[in-house]
This record gives sequence, C-alpha cells and structure tokens, in this order.
Amino acid sequence: MSQANVIDFVPRPAHEPIVDDGTVLGVIPVPGTDSALVIVSHLVTAPRTESRAEPELAPRRRDDLVIDRDTRTVRLDGAVVELTYREFELLDYLAAAPGRVYNRKQLMAAVWDRYGDDNARTIDVHILRLRRKLGRHAERIITVRNVGYKYQVSPR
Repeated sequence: MSQANVIDFVPRPAHEPIVDDGTVLGVIPVPGTDSALVIVSHLVTAPRTESRAEPELAPRRRDDLVIDRDTRTVRLDGAVVELTYREFELLDYLAAAPGRVYNRKQLMAAVWDRYGDDNARTIDVHILRLRRKLGRHAERIITVRNVGYKYQVSPR
C-alpha cells in the first residue's frame, strides 16, 4: 500500500466543499524513486445556504449514450451495457473532457493508479474491449497516433 501526500495550492476556507474527485492533469515521475507527482484539478462550489437543496449529480448524457455515475451504468439507445469496473472508469474519465487527448501514462495514473510505463498496453486492450461493447458508438473513442486517446461527443 502506498502513502500519498497531498499539497493543496488553492487557498480556500475549510468549509468550502470539493464537488468532484478531480481530473488528473499530469503525472511527473520523481527520478530515483518509485514516486510520481500527480497534478489534479478540483471543482469547488460556493458555500450553500441551508435553504438550498443539495444538487443532484445528473447522469452524463451524450446523445443516445448515457453515462450515469450514481448507478455506474452506461446505456446505449436505452439498453444497459455491461462494463467491467475499469471499462466504466475509463469511459467515464475520457467522456468527462470530450476532445481532450490523454496519453497512456495519464490514463494509467487516473484509472489504474499506476504511474510508470509498465503495462501501458493495458489501456489499448481495455479500449479495444470498450469499443466492442459500445458497438456503433465505438467511434466516439478516438486514437490519436503516437499520443493516446480522446473521446468525442458526436461521430466524425
């Protein structure tokens, strides 16, 4: 089990909530160690008054592809698609920032919590399986040659 040290560079009141788990912006290996610096962004909200209701996290809707984080389900044209834990995490991570290209190291850090080049081809295998399960929506996951992968909302 690895130990994580967190340094928060954004000054904010202690009561201000973080509303997401963060997006990995970069992974920088620390030379001579088994450690890496992981740069993560977090969205914050303004403090709520007691009269306001807690906001609901709506399912992410991508045309006829729906990714629902709360129930951890993916629906295509209304039908549930059976995904493994990692397949769901990978699709959800890519779909969170449509158009943004992620390299294999970033995806390994974000979805597998691993920071080296070892097993980076695991991403390729999971992308292949995910595309097969997405059927006609497979073209939403784009390969960017010599870089990695991105998600696009509407097909080419």
